[in-house]
Amino acid sequence: MHEDLLRHIWSRQLFNTRRAVTSDGRTVRIIDPGTLSRQSGPDFRNARVEIGGVLYAGDIEFHRDIGDWELHAHQDDPAFNTVILHVTIRGDARSITTESGRNIPTLILEPFLTASVQTIADHLAREEYDSRHRKLACAERNDGIGAVLLTDWIRKLYRERVLEKVTRMHSRLDSIVTELQRTVGEPGTPYDAMTEPFPPLGGALSREQYQRRDAWEQLLFEEVMDCLGYSNNREPMKQLAERMPLHRIGTMVGAGGPEPTSTLTAMHIEAALFKASGLLPAMEEVTDTDTKVYLHAVLTAWRELPHAFPLHPIHAAEWNFSPTRPANFPTIRIAAAGVIALNILRHSLFRAFITEIQGNYSSAQTKIERLASMLQCGEHPYWSYHYAFGETGGVRHAVLGRARINDIIVNAVVPFVCLYATLFRDEHLASQCLNLASELPLLDDNGILRTMRSQLIKASMPLSFAYQQQGLIQLYKTYCAAGRCPECAVGTRVFDL
Repeated sequence: MHEDLLRHIWSRQLFNTRRAVTSDGRTVRIIDPGTLSRQSGPDFRNARVEIGGVLYAGDIEFHRDIGDWELHAHQDDPAFNTVILHVTIRGDARSITTESGRNIPTLILEPFLTASVQTIADHLAREEYDSRHRKLACAERNDGIGAVLLTDWIRKLYRERVLEKVTRMHSRLDSIVTELQRTVGEPGTPYDAMTEPFPPLGGALSREQYQRRDAWEQLLFEEVMDCLGYSNNREPMKQLAERMPLHRIGTMVGAGGPEPTSTLTAMHIEAALFKASGLLPAMEEVTDTDTKVYLHAVLTAWRELPHAFPLHPIHAAEWNFSPTRPANFPTIRIAAAGVIALNILRHSLFRAFITEIQGNYSSAQTKIERLASMLQCGEHPYWSYHYAFGETGGVRHAVLGRARINDIIVNAVVPFVCLYATLFRDEHLASQCLNLASELPLLDDNGILRTMRSQLIKASMPLSFAYQQQGLIQLYKTYCAAGRCPECAVGTRVFDL
């Protein structure tokens, strides 16, 4: 069972809240379930729960089983000191504690569910299907909307979407800087170009703190991993990037020398990522020769790494292989992540992105091609012919195809560079970045885009660029699905609002 289902049960309160008690028998009354967080740390923030007649304010953490708290080593992580309630589907009455030594009550939901877990999962799947196939409120009345209005509105929505991503990335960057200061120490390796004063975007960090090279590299790594996860594995890929951060990988091999990454290879990173993913099979489970040879190479590379750091693997149930196309399987995407992570560490991929986009003498199309070449993963002796362990693809295929590379540029590189330009007040870089974004080619189609084309765009205008798709996704998710017609340029026109 995926933990997203547990979060859904909690947010919808799909259990008998009047009878709910903790594993040690205390009554539970939920005043405010909190706000879902997709960042590292607890799952729901700023909750208010009355436990045994005492009101608590803090965070909520979710797991399938009570034992996952220790399996994920939350008892050693100060980020979980704010947890006031541990929520699981099943478990026993064992005691769990925070890093600060405080006991945390556990609410085991299974006895209090309003329906079986499978029934709730089926209902959630139907809801998601219905939401994707629901008609737009203006679908029968927007035929007269012209291309000029749609073009301008979609462009504004794209910029709105980029700004939302920049704001989210800025929040995560602040968290990364704080984490690195606690675990690695000051001051970190700065980029020489980060010397101009700038106003933070509502944050409290100083210019010197934002100069940490390792913080920017970790943010880039996490954003790339988010894109590699696609829709079905986005959450576990981001968890993997946080549990096996680049600063840890970069110092595994060659520590103590002037270049910590000088002896680091893509195979070392692959080994670390696969070990942390929970997907690596045992040698005795493998039957074909090719997989045995590759697995031996992975385990050899793993043994070459110093193991003076904790390893908290992701539960294998967190990964989705179905319904997912083989090219999007998490195994082949983790292999691609190993190559990109090495390029971030060894070839300063972050700086290369910024330098390329800043250039004055290259066209947007030339810049796009150069950015794409920086994300190429080349041929892999195993993953160019397999999609999963022991599952051959029959013929050679790309470890990372051009469509996914374009997606990384649109959804990770562009907002990432925009954040850098905003923090360091580089208006030229911001302008160049948005100019490049306007020329990026169309990305893969999806259900939202098909809905918007058939019910809104119709024959009004052609879709030729990725920014138009991004604007339509923003329109659907932020306005159409939320019923915000009075705030939409199309809604105000067709409904005379």
